[in-house]
Amino acid sequence: MVNRNLYLVFQYMDDNIYQLYLNKKRAGLELSEEEIKSIVYQITAGLEYMHKHGFFHRDMKPENILIQKGRVRICDFGLAREIRSRPPYTDYVSTRWYRAPEILLNSTNYNSPVDIFALGCIMAELYL
Repeated sequence: MVNRNLYLVFQYMDDNIYQLYLNKKRAGLELSEEEIKSIVYQITAGLEYMHKHGFFHRDMKPENILIQKGRVRICDFGLAREIRSRPPYTDYVSTRWYRAPEILLNSTNYNSPVDIFALGCIMAELYL
C-alpha cells in the first residue's frame, strides 16, 4: 500500500513585515533607514530570483514577507503563476492596496511587473 501522507517542513520565522512595523510603532520606535534598505534589497533579490526562474507572485504584501533577525523570506505562493503561462489571468488579486493599476482596471493580461509595483507600495509604506 502506498503511504498517502504528506509532510511539509518549514523554517520558523518570528514575524512578518507588517507585525515588525506594528511592534516597532507600539514601542514608539521607527524602522531605521538601514533596516528598510536591507528589507527592500532582500525582497528585490528574491523577486529577481523568482522572475528569472519564470514565476511571478501576484500577492506581494507585508504579511507575505517573513523576517527573522534581519533575514527576509517571501512566502504564500498560492497565487503565483508561471511567466510563460498564457493569459488571461484572474483580475482578482486579494489584497487591493498593493495591486498594480492593470489589475485594478480588471485587465487579465499582465505579468511580473505587478510584483515590482507591489514592492514599491511596500517600500513607500515602510518609509512613510
